[in-house]
Amino acid sequence: MQKLYIKHLGPIEECEINIDEFMVCTGPQASGKSTVAKSIFFFKNIKNILFVEYKKKYLLNRHVAESRNVTVKQRFMKEVRANFLQIFGITGSLDGDMFLQYQYTEKKILKVFLEKNKEGLYEVKVDFSKDFNELFEMLENRSKEIHNHPDPILELTEREIKEFFNDKTDVVYIPAGRSMITLLSNQMNYIYSSMDDIQKRNMDYCTRSYLEKILQMKSVFTISPVEMLNDVIAMTYIKIDEERAKESISLMKQLLQGEYINKDGEERLQVSNNRYVKLNYASSGQQEVVWILNVLFYYLLNGESTYFIIEEPESHLFPNSQKLVMEFIALVCNGNGNQLFLTTHSPYILGTINNLLYADKVSRNVDKSELNRIISKNKWLNFDKVNAIFVQNGKIKSCLDKEFKSIENEVIDGASEQINEDYDKMLELKG
Repeated sequence: MQKLYIKHLGPIEECEINIDEFMVCTGPQASGKSTVAKSIFFFKNIKNILFVEYKKKYLLNRHVAESRNVTVKQRFMKEVRANFLQIFGITGSLDGDMFLQYQYTEKKILKVFLEKNKEGLYEVKVDFSKDFNELFEMLENRSKEIHNHPDPILELTEREIKEFFNDKTDVVYIPAGRSMITLLSNQMNYIYSSMDDIQKRNMDYCTRSYLEKILQMKSVFTISPVEMLNDVIAMTYIKIDEERAKESISLMKQLLQGEYINKDGEERLQVSNNRYVKLNYASSGQQEVVWILNVLFYYLLNGESTYFIIEEPESHLFPNSQKLVMEFIALVCNGNGNQLFLTTHSPYILGTINNLLYADKVSRNVDKSELNRIISKNKWLNFDKVNAIFVQNGKIKSCLDKEFKSIENEVIDGASEQINEDYDKMLELKG
């Protein structure tokens, strides 16, 4: 099992977290939920950074002699430090005792911390277990090989890097505040393309990676989700769970009250055959949720395992829609070996997760076909694969009730209990 350790980063004082397949993180605002989410993303994305730097070195070696003087390891270390600063900010805003550690396997460990240089300024330092040196040496030697057909070598190397990190999943971050990007959808291509590399690197890296993904995906959604599914079914080399995909399309229609389509460069919600709404005129809830749905549906059709990090999927949604979006997320994350880290403030999201856990629990003792009519079996959640944590006052604690195999009711109903308590006290005043 992979593990994350955080000390003195943002609001988090100290914590250790087991990285499970389906993780839910809740707690008050500004308590550190995003800090945990970004930390997981940072370490999950390390393997992609390493492959990109190896690929650059491999391709440049063939044409630029100067590149041979910079090793894969040096390129990797420089980019990891830069990536850390793009996610968490400049060193001057960080605690000098900040320390992060990620355990990919029992022996493969990566550490990030701050250390003062000769001028007395803090610098980001990266340290790793000895297994990494063997990997760097292998990549360095392979980068010097010349092949007439490099693609198979690059594909092999990417697979080997993923195996080294014991992680074959892609990592996708879906941040909070999505509606602003959606609202500016028609202008976003121009805004982003007009930025130079320095301006792009000054953006929060998690938001930038999300923005780049949806800009790339827009061209795929020029047809309806049903047509997209039919195209994938026709491609015999992609294995697709048709039942799960059709269920996801149904939920997307319910949540959006239509279908998303990018037609002639204009993002629309197609309400009927003859009527549509431009996406930037849609409701704030539709704007917030549309790219959660599109991104997850895209990766569902893609057929490859993905690690999704989703912040506050409930934003601007009516309670019933919060239930539906959580069911949609569970539906997608239960397929293809997908995994999830989700942050939320919503008791409706947490309550829906408990229903999905309970459905799996009682499935052993009731008529499964009847249960499936209430909640589709594709959404059921196995308690053994779920981890729920509560963040507050710089600490993290589990909020799973192991006896009832659910998220603790105190976490879900805490605010309601306080509201009811205040109401009861006011009633007492009348007496």
